[in-house]
Amino acid sequence: MSVLKAHGLNKIYSSKGNVVNTALNDIDLQVEYGEFVGVMGPSGSGKTTLLNLLAAMDRPTSGHIEINGTNPNKLSEKKLALFRRRELGFIFQDFNLLDSLTIKENIILPLVLEGTAPKLIEERLNPLAERLQIAHLLHKRTYEVSGGQKQRAAIARALINEPSILLADELTGNLDSKTAKDVMESLKELNERLKATVLMVTHDPFSASYCGRIVFIKDGRIFSEIRRGSNRQAFFQQILDVLSVLGGNFNDAPFARA
Repeated sequence: MSVLKAHGLNKIYSSKGNVVNTALNDIDLQVEYGEFVGVMGPSGSGKTTLLNLLAAMDRPTSGHIEINGTNPNKLSEKKLALFRRRELGFIFQDFNLLDSLTIKENIILPLVLEGTAPKLIEERLNPLAERLQIAHLLHKRTYEVSGGQKQRAAIARALINEPSILLADELTGNLDSKTAKDVMESLKELNERLKATVLMVTHDPFSASYCGRIVFIKDGRIFSEIRRGSNRQAFFQQILDVLSVLGGNFNDAPFARA
């Protein structure tokens, strides 16, 4: 069952002087229920543009997007805000947690906005916090916990409303290698145990090696796609091989972490 379908996506930006920049060119992408898909490509390849379109933060110049059978670009602004809150979960490189709230208050915020009953909030929160190993941190403030713990809280917040798909943008970008490994192990377990559907944009081949499938983008087009077998180390090497052919700027990617 496809959770996300994107067909013929194009995104063109025009600037003063009628200079046209084609950020995405005829992108087709499907994500099935329970999949963990990575999107990789050099800087400027169109990864972030694609994520913004799939997150309904921007509209394609042409093409069609469906999430669980709904085209978000046909919704009114009010319905779109509800759709994004209910159907999509977001994880960002900078965590985007509110310093004025406790870890618990940050995580349950989407449910509070929905007016969810306190009993149901606790039923959703507790097993998720346990699974992510942050149950003992729920009453701490964001500045009292580590970067990895903040990102686990951000993952919990993204999953608390049981979204159709989780969209992650460079979620290990601000983490050291050991913390990145721990966070990716947690996300992989949530994908496998809870069948959480994940699409993750990343520069980092180590983080990407936890995905089941990777779509590579170059110059706004899909360049190639690979799937992971049973050996993550072999998949990591495959990713490096594709990136070496792909070219571009991957200098900010910590390659030697597998």
